[in-house]
Amino acid sequence: MGQTICFANNKGGVGKSTTSAAIGQAWAKMGKKILFVDLDSQANLTSMISPLAPDQHESTIRDAFLNSKDLKVENVSENIDLIPSELSLSNFDRDTATFTGREYLLVDLLKPLKPKYDFIIIDCPPALGLITYNAMIASDHLIMVTTADGLSYSGLVMVANLYADVKSSDRLNKNLKLSGVIITKYEKNKLSEMYYNKIREDLREVVIEPVIHKATKIAQAASFGQNIYDYDPDGKATQEYLRVAQTLALRVMDDIE
Repeated sequence: MGQTICFANNKGGVGKSTTSAAIGQAWAKMGKKILFVDLDSQANLTSMISPLAPDQHESTIRDAFLNSKDLKVENVSENIDLIPSELSLSNFDRDTATFTGREYLLVDLLKPLKPKYDFIIIDCPPALGLITYNAMIASDHLIMVTTADGLSYSGLVMVANLYADVKSSDRLNKNLKLSGVIITKYEKNKLSEMYYNKIREDLREVVIEPVIHKATKIAQAASFGQNIYDYDPDGKATQEYLRVAQTLALRVMDDIE
């Protein structure tokens, strides 16, 4: 049985989608079978992973939420499948207002898929609404992604509070584990060092080293829909992502085996 892992922060712009893609693509290169699930209506992960234009997808996660019979998984490349997103997912709360138990929609959709994959990677939106709630309930592991600054740190704290609420409830997901904090877009200066140290002090061994340094080629790869391991294989940030992926895989491997 595979492991489901959600990547979250309440603040946008922290590299969450890039990190979700980089971790999953590294694992795919290790021979693991990966399913990406894009829960962000901005569909950044979808654009990074899939060669198709946004309007070319036969079905999206929104279709599956509204009618589970419409759940279609796209094969993107060797070891990588995708359930894409779309802009209209932003209407999720309104679309599902009359649904009973709508916080369990995602866990019900993914349950029959888990045996087919080593890892299911969920990219959450930069908000702590019902969609992120769904992601935490459906996941075995939570990874918080942040930059070393005040606003991102505040977003991290809000995610941690939601995690505590979900984990403390027998009805939600008491088995959810906070398995990592990944610091991205790092630039060495006094402010970054202060927040890096604060994150380390608060979360200690949960923080995954190394930090991911800010790199123009990482942003370029994301914009061009390119795999960073192909676009800039020897780049410093690429190698940092690879080491983080290896560390994270070891943290969750016991649950797979």
